[in-house]
Amino acid sequence: MREILQNYRAGIAVYDGCHPPTIVSQWEAFKNEMLEFFESPSLSEVWDVLHSAGRLFWKFTGIPLQLLAWPTVCKHSERYALRGSMRSQRNCQGNCRLV
Repeated sequence: MREILQNYRAGIAVYDGCHPPTIVSQWEAFKNEMLEFFESPSLSEVWDVLHSAGRLFWKFTGIPLQLLAWPTVCKHSERYALRGSMRSQRNCQGNCRLV
């Protein structure tokens, strides 16, 4: 669990360094995740929606509620450990890979 959190935090730090998290950007991310859920409903998408809602909540309060979306935290951690980016291949815009 410790390694998962370390990789997740490192991946988020890299992502946030390139895409600074603002209330507006976190709101947009939440809306995008909601759209993805409505286009293709699945349990995985539910976790992604909860993760993005948690990041928005974190931006307002400083409380890292996104960690409760554990399956998404694990997914981002694994991607970062394997590729140096928490972004999916589908969402990578050509500058995601760091290793």
